[in-house]
Amino acid sequence: MYIPKNLSKQAAAVAFMALVCTCGKAAFALDEIYSPNVEYRELSLEYNGSRTIDTHSNKNNAQEGEFALEAGLTPWWEVETSLGFSKDPDNANKLDDIEIENRFQFTEPGEYWLDSGMLVAVDFSTQSHISDSVETKLLLQKDFGKFTTIANIGFDQNVGKNSAHTGGPDYVVLANTRYRYNEYFQPGVEIQSDLGQGRELGRFNDQEHYIGPAIYGKLFGHFNYQAGYFFGVSDAAAETAARVLVEYEMHF
Repeated sequence: MYIPKNLSKQAAAVAFMALVCTCGKAAFALDEIYSPNVEYRELSLEYNGSRTIDTHSNKNNAQEGEFALEAGLTPWWEVETSLGFSKDPDNANKLDDIEIENRFQFTEPGEYWLDSGMLVAVDFSTQSHISDSVETKLLLQKDFGKFTTIANIGFDQNVGKNSAHTGGPDYVVLANTRYRYNEYFQPGVEIQSDLGQGRELGRFNDQEHYIGPAIYGKLFGHFNYQAGYFFGVSDAAAETAARVLVEYEMHF
């Protein structure tokens, strides 16, 4: 099923409006890489978390976590609400934000050469000195035999209170390729890159780039899992980092 044209135009308009704003940069965290394909009538509970590992104390043990509730409301629209937590290297865990996220599927899987969709999310900060933010990503997927490659390309930027004079949008590129060995075990490789904003866009070592092995799969019929271990390949990145996701899914 092809997504209604007017909705596609509205999603593109949201992306354009966010792009032209002059707002601030949010902290980069290893993130879930989203398929553009919606799971209609699926309800899921999810935890996604990451941690850095580095010999320098200012980069070691930075943590990000998210608890999410997600629902596929139509064949082309999935909505998620979540609580985001973080821990700086020398501080305790804190609640950062409440997020409302929408994912739109543009085409049926396999209908065209490339499956496509879009993510649009708003983060409402729980910290009085931190601004809210808007996130937009183009979601792409291609299957070649038993290999699946997914790419998420987009940006986030601060909006509203405390967002003035904090710079332009912060661009990210996330991608993975996995081998679908079976339903339970799918090995692959994952790349997560924060390209930064402004002058950082042309300076590789000022950006955060990670690459490493990852595994994906499903257990006991209802649990999805992802796990990855990454190596920082730029100066701004930590030496290594890890990401894990656990999801319980059901249908309504």
